[in-house]
Amino acid sequence: MTFWPQLAVDTLRDPKETAAQIMGWNLDRGTLYMALFAVAAVNALLASTPVVLSPGGIDASARAALPILALLERPIMFFVIVVGTLVIMIQALFWAGRAMGGTGEMTEMMTLIIWLQALRAVAQVGILATSFIAPLLASLVALALQIVAFWLFLHFISAAMRFDSLMRAFGLLVAVATALFLGMMLLLTLTGFSAGGMGNV
Repeated sequence: MTFWPQLAVDTLRDPKETAAQIMGWNLDRGTLYMALFAVAAVNALLASTPVVLSPGGIDASARAALPILALLERPIMFFVIVVGTLVIMIQALFWAGRAMGGTGEMTEMMTLIIWLQALRAVAQVGILATSFIAPLLASLVALALQIVAFWLFLHFISAAMRFDSLMRAFGLLVAVATALFLGMMLLLTLTGFSAGGMGNV
C-alpha cells in the first residue's frame, strides 16, 4: 500500500499516533497556506458540483429555508468563504486552546486540520459517485462519515494542543463553536443582514 492511502487508514485506526506522525512533518506556514487553499478549492468544487450540474438548481423551498445554500451556485464565492472559515477556525482553536493550557503550535494545528480536509475531499468524491447510483445509501454514508469526522476532529485537536483527554478537546470545540456563532450573529445584526437578502444577491 502506498504512503497516502496507508496514512488515511492509520488515521482511522489510530488517530492519536497518526496525528503525532503528521505533526512531525514540520511544514512551514507558506506551504501550509498553499495546501489550505488547495483543499478548500477541491472541497468547494465538490460541494458545488451537484448544484451546478442540476438542471433546476436549488429547490425554491430549500433556498427559502436556508438562503446560504445559494452560495453553492457561486463556487468562487463559496471557496472564499471556505478559506475564511478554515483560517478563522484554526486561529480560534489555537488561541482558545492556549488559553485552556494547551502547548501546541499553530503550524501543527494547521497541518492536522488540512489533512482532515484532504480526507473530507476524498470522502466527498466517494459520496458524489455513490449518489448517482444509490442516493439513499449516499445519504447514510454521508451521515456516518460526519460522525467519524467529528471523532477524528476531537482526537486531532487533543493532539495539536497536547491535551490529556478528549473531554478537554470537546470543551474547546464547544467554546470555539459558541463564540464563532455568537460573533456571526452579531456581525449579521450590525450589517443588517436578513435571511431573505441572500437570495437577491
